[in-house]
Amino acid sequence: MTRHSPAAPLACSTPLALLLALAGFGACGAAQAQSSLTIYGIVDQGLARANGGTTPGALLPGRGVTPLVWTMKAGNTSRLGFAAREDMGGGLYARFQLEHRFAADTGAPSNASVYWLGRSVVAVGSKDWGEVYAGREYSAAYTVALNADPTYWSYVSQLGSAYTYANYTPVATTVEASNIRWANTVGYKSPTLAGVSAEIAAALGEGTRSNATSGNLQYKNGPVWVGAAFDRLNSSTHMALVAGGYDFGIVQAKASYARAKGGLNGDATAYSVSALVPLSFGRTYIMYGSLKPATHLDSQMIGLGLQYDLSKRTLLYTNLGSARREGLTRTTAIDFGVKHTF
Repeated sequence: MTRHSPAAPLACSTPLALLLALAGFGACGAAQAQSSLTIYGIVDQGLARANGGTTPGALLPGRGVTPLVWTMKAGNTSRLGFAAREDMGGGLYARFQLEHRFAADTGAPSNASVYWLGRSVVAVGSKDWGEVYAGREYSAAYTVALNADPTYWSYVSQLGSAYTYANYTPVATTVEASNIRWANTVGYKSPTLAGVSAEIAAALGEGTRSNATSGNLQYKNGPVWVGAAFDRLNSSTHMALVAGGYDFGIVQAKASYARAKGGLNGDATAYSVSALVPLSFGRTYIMYGSLKPATHLDSQMIGLGLQYDLSKRTLLYTNLGSARREGLTRTTAIDFGVKHTF
C-alpha cells in the first residue's frame, strides 16, 4: 500500500500537476492537494482443476474452470484500486474509491464493458454523523454475506453466492455486471455506536429497471458479531439474510441463513456453518452450505482450505471444494496459488 500526503498544492506548470489535473484529481489554479491518496490492490495467481461431475459450477461458486483441465485461475480476483480521503476539519471528510478488476494470467479486464468493475464511488461524511455516498457500490446486503464466509467469497472452497445469498441474482449480469453491486447508488452508512452500525442504499433504475434498495444492521462487540440484511428490486424479486459468529480464540464459528424470492434463479433458501482456526503460520477453515430451491433440486457443498502467510502481504493457499445437486454427480475442485496484496 502506497500513501502520498502532499503538504501543499503543486504549481500548475509542473508535469505532475498536469497529470493530476487530467486524472481528475484537481484543476490548475484552483486545486487543493488531497490529504491522502492510497494505491492498493491484489495480484493473485494459482492453478485449479475440477473433476467431471455434472453438478453445475454455480453450485460450487469458486470452481469456474473447465472440467478435467488444469487452469490458471485467481483464488481472489486481482485488482488495482485508488482511494483518496480529504479531512476538512471538525470531523468532516470527503473521499473517493475506484477499483479495476483484471485477470493476472492474461492481463484482460474482468469485464470488457465496465472498467471500474469493483466500485466507483464518491462520499462525504462525518465521524459523528456517518457518511453519504454515491456511485457504483456493493449492495449493503453483501457486507453481511461476505463476513459469513471464512474465505470472504474466495477460492474453490468458498460458500459464495449460492450458500450465503441463496443463489440470488436479481437482474442479468450483463445489466449490472454483478449480482452483488448496483450502479447509480446513493447510500448512507451510520457511525458505529456501542458496536451497532447500519447502512441503507437506493440504486436508481433510470428507466432500465426498477429502483433497487438494500440495507443492513450489524452488531460487533469483542468476539460477538451479528448481522441482518436485505436486497430488494421489487415486490417479486428480493432477498434477506441473517448471520452471526463468535470468536472463541482457538476457533471462529459462523452461521448464516438466507431466503431469496424471484430473480433469475427463482425462490430458494440457504444456510451455512463454518469454522476458522488461526494457526501460528496462517489459518485453516472448513465450511458447509445447503441450498434448497423451489424446484426441490437441493444441493450441498463442503469446502476446506489452508493459508500459509509468507509475510504480511504475501501468502500461499490451497483449497478443496465439493458440491452435489439432487439427480447429478458430485463436482469437486482443488486449487493452490499465491496472493500478494499492496
